[in-house]
Amino acid sequence: MGAAGITVAAGGLLQASAASNQTVEQSSYSVQQATYGAVNVKDFGAAGDGTNDDTAAIQSAIEACAGEGGGIVFLPPGIYNVTGTLQLHTGVTLEGAGVSAWDLVFSDRPKQPAPTELRFLGTGAKTYEIAYATDMLPSGGVLHNPQTLPDHADSVYGLTNFRNADAAGNLPATTRTFSVGIYVPKGCEFASIRNLRLVPNFNGISGYNDKLTAALGDEWDVGVFLDNAQDILMHNVQIVGYWRIAAKLQAAGSLGNEYKKAGAERNRFYDCLFQGMTGVCVRGGDMYRVTAFGGSAGQYSIEIPWTASNPFPVQGTVRLAGSYLNYTSTSVSGDKLTLHGIASNPEELGNVGDGLRLSPFSSGFAGTTYVNCYIAGLEHTSKRGAPHGSIGLGVSKNIEASGNLRGLKFIACTVLGFEDILLHLHDSDDIQFIGCYFESARRQDGVLGGGRLIASPYRNAAGARGAYPCGHTENVQFWATEFHVSVDKAPKFKRLSGVRYTDTGFFAPRYVFDSFETFPLSDERDFVIRGPKDQRIKLQNANGQSALAVTPGGNIELIGNLLDTSGSKLKISPTAGDGEFAGGVHPKTDQGASLGKPARRWANVHVSDGLLMTTPDGTHTYKVYVDNAGQIRADLQ
Repeated sequence: MGAAGITVAAGGLLQASAASNQTVEQSSYSVQQATYGAVNVKDFGAAGDGTNDDTAAIQSAIEACAGEGGGIVFLPPGIYNVTGTLQLHTGVTLEGAGVSAWDLVFSDRPKQPAPTELRFLGTGAKTYEIAYATDMLPSGGVLHNPQTLPDHADSVYGLTNFRNADAAGNLPATTRTFSVGIYVPKGCEFASIRNLRLVPNFNGISGYNDKLTAALGDEWDVGVFLDNAQDILMHNVQIVGYWRIAAKLQAAGSLGNEYKKAGAERNRFYDCLFQGMTGVCVRGGDMYRVTAFGGSAGQYSIEIPWTASNPFPVQGTVRLAGSYLNYTSTSVSGDKLTLHGIASNPEELGNVGDGLRLSPFSSGFAGTTYVNCYIAGLEHTSKRGAPHGSIGLGVSKNIEASGNLRGLKFIACTVLGFEDILLHLHDSDDIQFIGCYFESARRQDGVLGGGRLIASPYRNAAGARGAYPCGHTENVQFWATEFHVSVDKAPKFKRLSGVRYTDTGFFAPRYVFDSFETFPLSDERDFVIRGPKDQRIKLQNANGQSALAVTPGGNIELIGNLLDTSGSKLKISPTAGDGEFAGGVHPKTDQGASLGKPARRWANVHVSDGLLMTTPDGTHTYKVYVDNAGQIRADLQ
C-alpha cells in the first residue's frame, strides 16, 4: 500500500490518490485499482450471503489484483460459500474483516460465525499431491502404541502418508491426492492471508456446536497448502473445523528434478488458530537408510529399503552426503530397492548406514515462525478422539514435522487438545518452543487424551526405531515453555502425575533442552540444575573441554584437575590429572567413610611426617612413621 493507504468507511473502501491526496469513492463497495491494486470481491460478483457460490468471483478478484502487481483483495463482512480451491499469487493479500469465537476446549461455549468466513461446501476436488513424502515406515516414521483404548483405532502412530500402499514391483506407489481450500503455489512469495476464517461446511457451522453428533460435515482435506512458497504471512486467521488431513500444510521439496527452486523459508503465522486431523503439518522429502553399495565403474548402485508406499520413480535424482546422484533404473528384491546406473562411485561420498534423501533440491523451512497461535488436533465437539469408533479417522496430531527440516520457531503458542499426539517430530532439527504451553485435555468419558510427544532418536543409537532407522530429531529446545502434568515427555524426561501411560514413551530426541526441567522451580532453598534422564550434566570451559560431570545415577565424575590457585580452595581445570587440595579432606562423620576398599586399593600413599592413628576406644593416639634410619616406629602422642 502507498502512504495514503486504504480506510474502511460507511459501506465501502475509500482510497486517497497518492498524486493529488484526493479521496475518491468508487462505489458502495469498490476502490480504484490502478494506483494500488486493491480490489473488493463484491465488484467481481461475490455475494457473501451464505447462499450463492462465490468461488469464481473471489478467484477473479485475486487474478485481477495479481495482474496489477499485487495488493489487497478485500472480503467485506459476510459468509462466502466456496466450492473449489482458491489460489493465491505473489504479492497478493487476501484480507477479511475479522474472526470470532471458536472455543475448542469448552464445548458449552457456542462457536460463532466470523465477520468474514469462507465456508467450503461439498466434497473438495482431490487434485493436489506431495510426491516426495510418505510415512517413512522403514525409517522409523511409524510407531506402535502398546497402550490402546477400547473401541479406538489408536494402535499406530505414523507420519502422514502422501502415497498409497500400492507399489507394484519397482513401480512407485500412486500419490494420495487431496483437496485444498487455499493453495499457495510453488514459487509464490510475499502473499498474505489476514483477518478471516476458513471452515468446511457442517450445516453452516451449527454442526460444530452439536455435542451429540459424531458426524464430520463436508469433506475437505487441507485448509491452506503452502507448496514450496516462501515469505508468506498469515495473521489473525482461523483454519477450523474437521479438515481430514491438516488445517495448515507446508511442504518443501521436489521429486528428482521436478522443481530445483524448492524451499519454504521465512513463512510467518501470527495470532492464528489451527484445527484439523493435524493442526500444523510441515513436511519435506523422505530419507532412507543406505543398506549396500554395488555395481562397477559408471554403473554403480545404491540399495535402500522398499515398502508398499515406495515413492522412488524408476529413474531420477537423489542426494547422498550433500551430493546429487542420477540413477537410470530400479529393481526390487525382497524388502530392498536398488537404484542402478549411477555414474559416480557413491562409496566415495558416503557410507552404508547414511541417509539417502529422496528430495534432492530444497532450501528447507528455516525462519518459519508461529507466534501466539493456538494449535489443535481434530478436537471433535462430541469430545471423542479422532480414533474413536464413532469418528473413525485414526490418530490425530496437533503438530507434525519431518523431512530435511530445521529452524522452526513457536513463540507464545498453545498446543492443547484431547487427541493422542501433541507433537510428532521425525527427521527434524533445531526446533524451538519459546514461552509456549502444552496440555492434554479430557475426553467425554473423562479419560485424558494421549498428550504424547514423539521425537526420533539418532539413527545409529541403541534405541533407534524402524527396521532400517533413518532420520532423527536433534536440538529441540523448550525455553520457558510450560507442560501440564498430563503431557508425556518420556523417556527423555520423568513422567508427571497426570500421564495415563506406563510404557517407555516415544520422546527421545538426540539433543534436547527444557528450561523448566533443567532449572526446576521445586526447591525454595536451593537453585537446582537437573539433566534429562539418560544424559550427564557437564561443566565445560569456553573451548568445550569438560571438567566435571553429574551422571544419570547421581554420581560426580571429575574429568579435570583439582587445583588450589590464586587463593581458591578448589579449582576445576579442563585437563585430566591429579587432585590438589589446600585444606584438609575429612569424612562427614567420625569413622563415616573409608579410603579405598579391598578390591580397589591405593597403589601408593605418600606422607612426609607419619600417620596419626587412634585406638578403637579413642583414648590414645599413636604416630606411625619411618625414622631416618629406615625403621618403622609408633610413638604415643
